[in-house]
Amino acid sequence: MINALKNRIVELAAATREAEASADAAAQQDLLEDLERHVEELEARGGKVPDCALPLVRPDGDGEVEDQFDNMPI
Repeated sequence: MINALKNRIVELAAATREAEASADAAAQQDLLEDLERHVEELEARGGKVPDCALPLVRPDGDGEVEDQFDNMPI
């Protein structure tokens, strides 16, 4: 199941980039929402999100890592 999710995420990431290149905003938004749902499901199952999808669903990925350290005692 995890491999199937990863494959679908890769397909959706490619389709999202194609929609962006063709300036089809409606299709891009639909694909991005579908991609986000699949990424969340994969993470819930303990899988690692493919690198090609991370910039699409988490453009500020470094911010999440930094947020982990905001509440650490000094």
